[in-house]
Amino acid sequence: MVSPDTILMYEEDQRKPLDSSRERTFHQGWEDALDDGPYTEGTFNKLSWQNLGNRFGCLFGDVPEEMRDELMFWAERQRRLD
Repeated sequence: MVSPDTILMYEEDQRKPLDSSRERTFHQGWEDALDDGPYTEGTFNKLSWQNLGNRFGCLFGDVPEEMRDELMFWAERQRRLD
């Protein structure tokens, strides 16, 4: 089982600028969290849009799509700041 602390940690941010394909993978990761729980611990070493969706899905659960989108766009704004 992946701990909440592990879900928030990563070593390398591999995310590229958000586009429609990456939006879909973010949402797929969220759905994976709802269906199957968190990805394996090794998956969380590198941050991708898909495993970020999975992380948020584990933390926030089944929330409206508007909230998922808002968190995704917030994450994109934070990525640009780095």
